[in-house]
Amino acid sequence: MSNKVATCLYMSKEVVEAARKVGLNLSKVSENALIESISRLRSPKQETEPHRAFAFGGPGPGFEPGR
Repeated sequence: MSNKVATCLYMSKEVVEAARKVGLNLSKVSENALIESISRLRSPKQETEPHRAFAFGGPGPGFEPGR
């Protein structure tokens, strides 16, 4: 079973169309951006350090840096 939940995000139509055109997975990109943002807010002194497991459970399966 997955621990994913459905949510609603509001984005500009142009951004969504451009992302789909280049083949980006909007859910995964959004999730990765949120993980990065949360990590930076929780430990701002570590911004220059390599990625590591996050205090809230780590990136988990399917984590795709750069996507």
